[in-house]
Amino acid sequence: MNRLVRVAGDSMAPTYRSSDLLLTRPVGRAGVRARRGDVVVFRHGELRMIKRVVGLPGDLVELEAGRLFVNGEPVDGHPRVPGAYTQTWRVPGTSYFMAGDNPAVSDDSRVWDEPFVPVESVETVVTRRLMGPRRPRGFKPRRRAAAAGRVA
Repeated sequence: MNRLVRVAGDSMAPTYRSSDLLLTRPVGRAGVRARRGDVVVFRHGELRMIKRVVGLPGDLVELEAGRLFVNGEPVDGHPRVPGAYTQTWRVPGTSYFMAGDNPAVSDDSRVWDEPFVPVESVETVVTRRLMGPRRPRGFKPRRRAAAAGRVA
């Protein structure tokens, strides 16, 4: 069954902004699984978070001059910076490497002491944005926004 989540914070901006309402599908049902590039909701400690799957099990993820590379390929399409400091992670076989789309404010795998998210911690995959903080004129939601789970 699809689930609604409301974004809290700007770690996924500009893709998703605070107060956006998102439709998600549970992982594991009807063949739904997280793939590279998917935006997912997962548990990280006591928090439910929303981030993009950057690294899959077995991938080599590098952070160089603030930019991510996966298996040697730039995530953003730009070439490497010669001589820049690089931090490297090999994603374990049962985990993902997560990143927010807004690295200036995102609390994600790039800065966590334990950078990997266990596969079983991923709850849902975002399928679409239903609406942002502004509602169209005349729109009246059937249920209160508080009914949607909030994710950071």
